[in-house]
Amino acid sequence: MIFKNYQSEIINNLRSYIPWLLPVLGFGSVAYALDGYFLGLTQGHTLRQAMLKATVIGFIPSAITAWYFHNSHLLWLSMSLFMAARTITLALCVPKTLTKMQGWKNKLLS
Repeated sequence: MIFKNYQSEIINNLRSYIPWLLPVLGFGSVAYALDGYFLGLTQGHTLRQAMLKATVIGFIPSAITAWYFHNSHLLWLSMSLFMAARTITLALCVPKTLTKMQGWKNKLLS
């Protein structure tokens, strides 16, 4: 009952953040799928390096800007950039694993 007086105000404020769900969930789902791929290959080093690069390149600069301007939309942008950077850094590592798997396949068949 406490929030009943503020319910419409809260919902109106939340509506401005709904568009941020698409990039965060879109990039995040691909990043988590790639996490599973590399976990299955026991490539923990690749995951760690991708996470560090994504944090330094994608999250920290924009999060500092969001903190400086006290803007929550910039913080959502930071999260979106972080997820996009994770997706890109992991996707760039996939061809190396495919080449290694092809080499292993050739060794097994010969």
